[in-house]
Amino acid sequence: MKKIYIILSIFLISCSSSYEVDDAEKAFAEKYPNLKIESIKKVDSSFFEIIIKDQILYLTADLKHLLAGNIIDIKTGNNLTEARVKKHRSSVLKNILDADTIIYKPKETSHVITVFTDISCPYCKKLHNEIDKLLENNIEVRYVLFSRNGKNDVAYRDMVSIWCSTNKKELIEKAFNDDFLSSKNCENPLDKNYQLGYELRVNGTPMIFTEDGTVIPGYLPYKRIIEILKSG
Repeated sequence: MKKIYIILSIFLISCSSSYEVDDAEKAFAEKYPNLKIESIKKVDSSFFEIIIKDQILYLTADLKHLLAGNIIDIKTGNNLTEARVKKHRSSVLKNILDADTIIYKPKETSHVITVFTDISCPYCKKLHNEIDKLLENNIEVRYVLFSRNGKNDVAYRDMVSIWCSTNKKELIEKAFNDDFLSSKNCENPLDKNYQLGYELRVNGTPMIFTEDGTVIPGYLPYKRIIEILKSG
């Protein structure tokens, strides 16, 4: 279970300071030079919100304390941190170009899921075998080709070959069925996809994202995916 940090409003009120975003960014960068800040903003006069690789950290307004965990609204019980993380994920997903994905479109679209998939992953194959069921339920599937093991992997080279073919979907079928793929090379989004996976904390495949930034980690039967989408 993740640790949860509950910060009472009395603490927040007492924590005011004249430091601004530039000061917080400089202080954080000096302490953690190898961590890339995706965004940073001041939340009231209480603390700074820092997003790093799909994780939110909180730096107190006096720049003395860094908190990692979830902030819960005492009145509503809502997880404010998770809401912000989902919003960040959703923003990243919207910036993925259709031209960098392989899209399976239903006749009518009610929901869209983005799937980080690897042709060497047995659970990706299992999900792929149910793609027609998802399409029948008006769910559009966007594949992001993602090599779990990086560039020095046979799957990476095969996915480049898939991308460089004139019929990507046909070759995906062949790849999931362990058929031989002729080697091809061209400009492709595989390296970009790997960086996207890093930013979205993709640590396994398949990794499924809904439009609002909800994560469905790993394989789930298509009926369960449909339930999650409808409940959202």
